[in-house]
Amino acid sequence: MDDLDSAAWPPAPIKTERLVLREPEARDRAAFIELHASPEVHTYLGGPRPRRELEREMPEVPGRRPGSFVVDLDGAMIGQILLRRATEHLCPAAVGKVDLGYLFLPRAWGVGSAA
Repeated sequence: MDDLDSAAWPPAPIKTERLVLREPEARDRAAFIELHASPEVHTYLGGPRPRRELEREMPEVPGRRPGSFVVDLDGAMIGQILLRRATEHLCPAAVGKVDLGYLFLPRAWGVGSAA
C-alpha cells in the first residue's frame, strides 16, 4: 500500500468466515462510545475517555475516514481496525510507514477475532 490517500474509500465490505470489516455507520455510535470509554480496552493506551465527553463529542457516524474499519460480528460492531500512515514515531525508521492498529470490546476478547 504505497499511497493511502489515493485509495478509493470506503471499500466494499471485506468478509471472512466469521467477521465483516466494513465502513462505520450511525448504528455503531454506541459501540464506539463503549470502546473508547472502556478501562479494559485503554489500560495501556493512556486510559479511557469519560463517557459524558464521548457522548457529547462523538459524531453521528464515528470513525468515518480512510483506513477505519468496523469489525462486525453477526450485524453488531465488536471492534475497530485502523490503517494510517505514521507521521510521528519513537523509531525514526517507522515514520511514513503504514501502521495497523485494532481495538476490540472486552466481550469479544479471547475468541480469536483478532487472529
